[in-house]
Amino acid sequence: MPDHSALDDKYFIDNAVYNCPYCNRRHVSYTLAGVARFDWTDAKPCWLYLAQCDSCKNTSLHLSFEEVHYDYGGGPHFDSSRDLDDSIFYSVPTSFFVMDSRVPRVLRELITEAEGCLKMNFLTGASACTRKAIYELTVLQKAQGGNYDERIRDIEQRFPDVDSEYFEVLRHIKDMTSDKVHEQSWDKWDSSHLKLFLETLRSILHEIYVTPDERSKRVGKIRSLIPSSKKTKSAE
Repeated sequence: MPDHSALDDKYFIDNAVYNCPYCNRRHVSYTLAGVARFDWTDAKPCWLYLAQCDSCKNTSLHLSFEEVHYDYGGGPHFDSSRDLDDSIFYSVPTSFFVMDSRVPRVLRELITEAEGCLKMNFLTGASACTRKAIYELTVLQKAQGGNYDERIRDIEQRFPDVDSEYFEVLRHIKDMTSDKVHEQSWDKWDSSHLKLFLETLRSILHEIYVTPDERSKRVGKIRSLIPSSKKTKSAE
């Protein structure tokens, strides 16, 4: 069978199905609830699209410099012949999937802002938000150490289940010091480095704040089934 797992990384799969950034459901139907055209500049038009999830009813916003929809009696629809993710240059939420609410709000907001800046190619803003998010993580975790590298290593040692390669990526950020964050005297990173750092940071946050809770819930569910299982065996 062909491997279609790459579709899980897309925002829009086609003109009827997408991966909802709110309820985190993959391959769920959506409705193109609104379309508007406005002038980005005096010579450059832009189209605004509102996509509403048919499951949770939340609405996301998408901007494109291309007219990627058609309209008929049944209402507007995206053009199924287009690669919508390539045609749309900005979306809110900017992430394919909203970060889990179990991740501290300050980190979620900084990463969301960084991803939004990156999508618009505002590399200085994206770099600043990414650095600040990493710095805030060390603060929230009360990481110990006299320098950045030692604080990242301290967090790594306290979370041995997290892949060490993630922390190795963060340790390669040579200009990450709290002084630079507060002085705002950093250089911008290029987009490839930003994508690497953001994806790594998202993975670390998921492993620290989400995975342990999910594991605990699974264990609790199994334990709750044990008494009923014993009763069934006794009855036999």
